[in-house]
Amino acid sequence: MPVPDALRTLCHDPAFWADYFFRTTPHADPDPAELRATFPIAGGYALVLDLDRRYGTYALGLRTPTSIEPIPMAWDDRSRWHPHGLLWPELELIGQVVALDDPSLPHPGLTVALLCRFAPITAEDDAVAVRGLLGAALRSLRVPVPPAEQEPLFPYSPRVLTEAQVTDYLEVPGEGVAGTLRYAGSDVFPFDELATLVRLARRRVDRVAAEPWCTEQVRALARRRDTAALLAALESAGCDHPTLLDALAEPVTPAEAAWVADVLAGDGPVPLRWYGIDQKRG
Repeated sequence: MPVPDALRTLCHDPAFWADYFFRTTPHADPDPAELRATFPIAGGYALVLDLDRRYGTYALGLRTPTSIEPIPMAWDDRSRWHPHGLLWPELELIGQVVALDDPSLPHPGLTVALLCRFAPITAEDDAVAVRGLLGAALRSLRVPVPPAEQEPLFPYSPRVLTEAQVTDYLEVPGEGVAGTLRYAGSDVFPFDELATLVRLARRRVDRVAAEPWCTEQVRALARRRDTAALLAALESAGCDHPTLLDALAEPVTPAEAAWVADVLAGDGPVPLRWYGIDQKRG
């Protein structure tokens, strides 16, 4: 499983996020002490997140079809940090690909929340849009509802983080750090490998709009954000993709429906839009 069960369980604990965003000191003896999450993209390319919870150290690597271990891209800790390895449009795109290909992660939010520390806000970014994207990611984290209590379903299950915590963590991405962007302290940053990964991710997302069930009617409804009609059109056209259908089924989460509509519209990259029509709903 790309994101191990132990990490998924931790992500339901507000204390984990306090540690992850350096709001608390590392635990002396955490269980588990080390974790690895893999975010596969396509063609054997993936991003790999390594967490050392004992020392509060987080590292991002890039796996290729020919690399035995991930190529170091960035890392973050309290003393020796080079966290800037991704651009925000790249992170949004990667979150979408993971959500499309892993039905157990039907929302880009968890991917964005875990990898956001490696994406600084640069002069080319819209800081408001970036914080909206991250805010929606953090708000998408929900406490699982036991099977006997599946009414009501997501998005009405309790949030993992309070609004005050979300606001606090929105201050994490740094501004004015273009000078350290994409330098992980190694001799060579994997520019070419990352470019290939991003290109494969873009192709994966674009492939959705090329599916036989993504008709002109579907694309038009996606551009209008008519979720009920869009869901009916997809089902009538024979779409059986669980992530796309679930995102449009009631009860609708605006941020989830928005990124799915963008993908179905097939208009190419529209960075930082899925963060929501109503960021504070739920």
